[in-house]
Amino acid sequence: MALANIVHANEPIHVETIVAYYYADPDIGKSSLAFTAKDTILFDFDKGVHRVGALRRGTAVQVQKWTDVSNVTEEDLKPYKTVAFDTVGTMLDCVKIYYQGIQGNTQRDGNLTLKAQGYAGNDFIGLINRIRSYGKDIIFIGHAEEQRNDDLLIHRPSMSGKNRDVLYRISDIMAYLTYEKATDGQIVRVLKFKASNSHHAKNSGNLGAETGGNIVLPDLYHAPTFFGDLIEQAKSHLNTMTPAQLQTMKAIEERDQFFSECDQINYVSELNTLIEQLDKNHPHYKEMRKHFINKAKSLGFVFDSEKNKYMDPNSIPVDLITEADRDQLQVFIDTCGLDVKSVCEHFGIDALTQIEAAKLEKVKQEIEQLAKQEISA
Repeated sequence: MALANIVHANEPIHVETIVAYYYADPDIGKSSLAFTAKDTILFDFDKGVHRVGALRRGTAVQVQKWTDVSNVTEEDLKPYKTVAFDTVGTMLDCVKIYYQGIQGNTQRDGNLTLKAQGYAGNDFIGLINRIRSYGKDIIFIGHAEEQRNDDLLIHRPSMSGKNRDVLYRISDIMAYLTYEKATDGQIVRVLKFKASNSHHAKNSGNLGAETGGNIVLPDLYHAPTFFGDLIEQAKSHLNTMTPAQLQTMKAIEERDQFFSECDQINYVSELNTLIEQLDKNHPHYKEMRKHFINKAKSLGFVFDSEKNKYMDPNSIPVDLITEADRDQLQVFIDTCGLDVKSVCEHFGIDALTQIEAAKLEKVKQEIEQLAKQEISA
C-alpha cells in the first residue's frame, strides 16, 4: 500500500486548526473577545455570557453538565468554525464532577481517585482532539491569578499546576489579557503573547513580532473579526515552518515554561509536582533537571531517596484536622458555592485533611473571601 500525506523534514506541515488560550483579569471582556473569532460557538460553563450584550455575535450554549459538551457531534458543530470554552477552569471542574458521580471514583474526602483523574483527563483531551478533527479552531478562556515571589508579582492561569501544564502543552498560542497604560496615557487592553518572568504565555504563531508580543485590543464593536484575524496570522506563520523547526520551537517553549514554573516555586509540594511532569526524553532534559536541582538547593530542600521525592527539612510536624472537621468543612465549602477541588488547588494541597487544625478558622475566612472573588469574576 502506498503511503499518503507524506511530509519530509524539509517541507512545511499544513496547519488547518489551532488551539488558542488566553487568561484574563476580571471584567475585561474575555467572552466578547472570543466572539470576534470566525463563526464562534461558545460553551458557557461560567454562566456569564449574558454580560456580553451586543458583542455576542455567535451562538452560546449554557452548559449544565459535562455530557452537554462531551456528546457534541460533528453535525452539531457543522455551522461553526471556532469552538470556545468559557472558562476552561470551570470546564475541568465540570468533567471532574461528572466522574465524581460514578460509584467508586472518589476517595473518602470527595476527591477523585488517581485512576478516575486519569479517566477525566483522557476524556477532556479526547474531546479536544475530536473537535479539532472536525476542522475547528479552539479557544480556551481562563481566569488569571496573582502570585507573589519575593518582590515579583506573577500572573498565571488560575488552576492547578498539572492542569496548567496540560493546557500549555496543547495550546499553540497563549496570552495574558490585561489593562495597561498606553504612551498617550490612555488605559488599553493588551494581549501579551510573549512569556516573561511576570506572566505565562506562548507564541508559536509569532504574533506581535514588531511590538514585543503585545497586541492592543481595538474597539471590538468596530473590529468584529479581530481574534479570528490573529488566529489566521498564527496559522500563516506555522505553515511556513518545517517539522524539524516546529519540533525545535516546541522544545524551547516547553523548556522556558518549565524554567518559569520552577522559578515561581515556594513550597516543596510544588517542586515535586513539577518534577512529575519532566520527561527524561525531552531534548532539554539536562538543562531542566539542573534548573530544578538548583532551585531545590536555594530553598533548602533535600531529596529523600526512599520516598523518591524532595523534602523540606525545616518543616515542623503539626496537628492536622480530623475527619469530622473535614466533613464539616465540606459542608461549609458547599454553602459558599465552591467545590473541594478548587479549594484544595487554592491552598496548594491534595486533600482537605492536609489543613492544619490551628489554621482551620483562618482557612474558612479565606474560603469565604475566595467565594466572593468567584462571584465578582
